[in-house]
Amino acid sequence: MKKKTSPKTVLFILPAFMTVLSACGAQNADNVPTAAEPPVQEEEPAPTEEELAAARYEETVAPVLEEAFELAQGYYYEEALALLEEIPEEFSQEEEVLSAISTCTDALDSFIPYDQPVRHIFFHSLIVDTSLAFDGDYMENGYNYWMTTVDEFHAILEELYANQYILIDIHDLAEEQTDEDGNVTLTAAQPLVPEGKIPLVLSVDDVSYYDYMEHDGFPKKLVLDENGDVKNLYIHPDGTESIGDYDVMPILDTFVKEHPDFSLRGAKGIIAATGYEGTLGYRINDMESPTLEEDRQMVRTIADRLKETGWLFASHGYGHKHTASISYNTLVEDTRRWKDEIAAYVGDTDIYIYPYGEEIDYPSQKLTCLQSEGFRYFCGVWASKAFVSVKDDYVRQTRCNLDGFTMITRPQSVADLIDASGIVDPTRPELK
Repeated sequence: MKKKTSPKTVLFILPAFMTVLSACGAQNADNVPTAAEPPVQEEEPAPTEEELAAARYEETVAPVLEEAFELAQGYYYEEALALLEEIPEEFSQEEEVLSAISTCTDALDSFIPYDQPVRHIFFHSLIVDTSLAFDGDYMENGYNYWMTTVDEFHAILEELYANQYILIDIHDLAEEQTDEDGNVTLTAAQPLVPEGKIPLVLSVDDVSYYDYMEHDGFPKKLVLDENGDVKNLYIHPDGTESIGDYDVMPILDTFVKEHPDFSLRGAKGIIAATGYEGTLGYRINDMESPTLEEDRQMVRTIADRLKETGWLFASHGYGHKHTASISYNTLVEDTRRWKDEIAAYVGDTDIYIYPYGEEIDYPSQKLTCLQSEGFRYFCGVWASKAFVSVKDDYVRQTRCNLDGFTMITRPQSVADLIDASGIVDPTRPELK
């Protein structure tokens, strides 16, 4: 079959429209109008074999090629190849089909192991309106230290992308082997990434939209828009409401849609959820709330959608307590509450992200406690450079905060990631 010159092949020629009679019409000698003769209806030619083949191509092959292309953009090469294998034999040797198969195969074979420790960056909920967050009240300095603005986050994503970073799943740091008794053993793994790319893990803490953040320029909660995508509800100072990209999750989702090669096989980040004021902006532990059951169902729905689109959840402790200094019994109770009141709605997880970044001892009774609840990946904040340690029964990784404190006081510690001097929001006040 010859190569088509157009994505749409016209199979049939429409009959010509009837000739429009002149405004005065044909008249006989007695000035009596005569009936117009009907136009001759030409018989439509039967479609040729080439036209029929072109129609079958457009119906069966073109959609597969388009879907395979979209999969390949996100590095789903194996899935794209499996899809291309379903193309009917009639078209299996077409130039476009063979080219797509060759491209995906070559790309899959070009993945290389990354043999350095993997960076892990994290954020808190983003400041939307800096005039409200930095208004001189007692919360200003804390926001200035530990929060990132929406504009800064956009700029950070652009720089990470330009510097060839690519988001991966934290579980790519280790390989899990399960024996016949169900015991899991971990071994260190070198993440496979496209040549030239640098793997990166991302997380965002809390995502509770705490009461203290109200009226300070932060989003109100996560919601689903009319397309089923996760967005934020933001309430402006005048009380008007907007649905859009106002925090890490929806902004990153949109960025990956526009730059699918920034995410390895759909990986986004980790939501480190607390529980003492509910989660995702819903007070699902407030037994007096008239919308309790509705809110709980909404959290389930949003969490499911987040997980469908590449997000993971982690425990950040129910009460955001200092894991290293609280008693063992307090840790047991805190973990139980997180399981009962948060995991019950967002799902179980094997990731524990320490509140305040304060790690416990390895090994220790507390570690055994957390492991007994299914946690295997533990993340603290204590090193300025990347650190990953994989043992038989746990993975340990340090995180780096990209916030006002880091970008202003120690930009050199993140110079491999971003040039902070061009990112810091000019509306930030001086750190105190």
